Amino acid sequence: MEIYYIKPIQNSRRAPITSPPEPQQYLWMAVWTVILFGAAFWLAWQRFQSVQEGYRLELLQQEKQQILEANRKLGLEEAALGDPMRVETIARNELGMTTLSPHQIFLGETPTRAAAEPVLAEVRRPAEPLPAQAKKVALAVPQ
Repeated sequence: MEIYYIKPIQNSRRAPITSPPEPQQYLWMAVWTVILFGAAFWLAWQRFQSVQEGYRLELLQQEKQQILEANRKLGLEEAALGDPMRVETIARNELGMTTLSPHQIFLGETPTRAAAEPVLAEVRRPAEPLPAQAKKVALAVPQ
């Protein structure tokens, strides 16, 4: 008589046999990896450029503020230097100038209406003969 024992078999711990990936799958995986890293580097570069532009913008804004402040100071200095009372004080005290007396004031002649009108140029022939060299030039000029 033979005795058979029924023993349950557990296959849950065994990994299923899979076929090795095709070389084409490796190629696609490499392509997607390159695309992913390329996109990551491109985004990092864009971020870097954005930060650099921010620094440049900040420097330009500081320079603009300095220029505006210098312009404001120059405007105040111009207003102070152009003050007629200040100019007169310096002229009298430092340069020793005085106001003009009435006999020192000279008014030039006022142009008459006839002198103010435009005058056309006139052609005049010289009364004395021209030198030899001038005659050659005069002959070359059309009359």
